[in-house]
Amino acid sequence: MNPKKFPRTRVSLIQALGERADSSAWREFFQCYAPAVYRVAALRGLQKIDAEDIVQEVMLAIAKKISSFEYRRDRGRFRDWVRRITDNKIVSHWRGNRKKLMIDHKVAADEAVDQTTIDKYWNEQWELQDLEYCLTQISMRISPMRLAAFRMYVLNGVSAADTAAQLNIQVGYVYVIRNQILNMIKDEMRKLERSENDCP
Repeated sequence: MNPKKFPRTRVSLIQALGERADSSAWREFFQCYAPAVYRVAALRGLQKIDAEDIVQEVMLAIAKKISSFEYRRDRGRFRDWVRRITDNKIVSHWRGNRKKLMIDHKVAADEAVDQTTIDKYWNEQWELQDLEYCLTQISMRISPMRLAAFRMYVLNGVSAADTAAQLNIQVGYVYVIRNQILNMIKDEMRKLERSENDCP
């Protein structure tokens, strides 16, 4: 699951989910939230298949409750509601496994993850979603080579020299690309901040 969509859900999308069985709205919603839900489940110790099950359970729970969901900004963001559902599903998963496996120390991992760590997981996932969204927007305006150089050097930690060698460009150009794309990301982030009023 690659994060492609910005995870702040528009009010209009929430309404579309609740008012009708709109497959395009559900597809967009799934693309927004499934990657973060999956990664948080995996970070909290679930195996791949179990993390995928959590995603499905969360989506089903939301589908059942969305028609009665009433968005009110004073009660918090929509993503906080999704997080609560996800946390509940993960806790239920660990409790179920604990009964089957007689409290194996690995199964008790949920108790070993404190609230600060869980908050950190969620915040990191939203930041990653934001970054990937911005890169998707930027990729429409830059060459694939520049995007590859940025991903290799900045995101994957490949040295500037190795990045340059693999892409057959000068090392100095790797630094130029990094600075240019970081500035473009900052611009995209500012646009997202300006649209916050429509993004609970």
